[in-house]
Amino acid sequence: MNINELQSVPINDAVSNELINTALDLTVDYSEIALDSILSNDLISEIPIVKSIVALGRLGISIKQLHFTKKVLCFLKEFHSGSASNYIAKFKNKLNTDQKFKDKVTEQIIVSIDRLRTEQRAILLAKLLMGYVHEEYNWETFCYFSECLDSMQLIDIAVLDNLLVEGAVEIENISVPTNDKYMLLASIERLKSYGFVGVNDLSFIGSKGEFNKVAYVSSLGKIIYNAINV
Repeated sequence: MNINELQSVPINDAVSNELINTALDLTVDYSEIALDSILSNDLISEIPIVKSIVALGRLGISIKQLHFTKKVLCFLKEFHSGSASNYIAKFKNKLNTDQKFKDKVTEQIIVSIDRLRTEQRAILLAKLLMGYVHEEYNWETFCYFSECLDSMQLIDIAVLDNLLVEGAVEIENISVPTNDKYMLLASIERLKSYGFVGVNDLSFIGSKGEFNKVAYVSSLGKIIYNAINV
């Protein structure tokens, strides 16, 4: 791809076009593609959304833009991997007919993907968008979940999973894949700050019994967990 081949479709339009009718090959695992091969792979470099992202760099594209491209591809593949529904048709139709709605959605997605550090989080963002599309929560909740997503860790999802299965559990009895008990405490504190987990007796900082406090998943925590585990 050279500078004369770059298409001038604005990035917002390129994203909305892909949400409505993607040009991606959904059999490809885009998370496995090396950054330095994105532009040398003819099948990928010719995808319209990729051309639009590259066009932002004009005479050169940075590692950050390549990573952004990879995250966008992972996000779009996940979004289009779900089964079709009336909710999705309604969402796509609104993107097609309501300019204000299209701008709101695409700008939020672009900003969120740019902020996310990994392709795996971009995949989770697509799952969160699907939750909004299926009217499991409103737009403000989707935006809030999107902001929380980048600082969430894999251990946080494991903690939510364990608490949902076991119910209210003493922190020391939460079963997660880590040998560092303070990573577990950090996860509880992080999830509590998001409003996803509650802890009985919140004054455990500095207490000798900090691991004996009981943690439980909040209603908001159940919603985000269910959204990212479909």
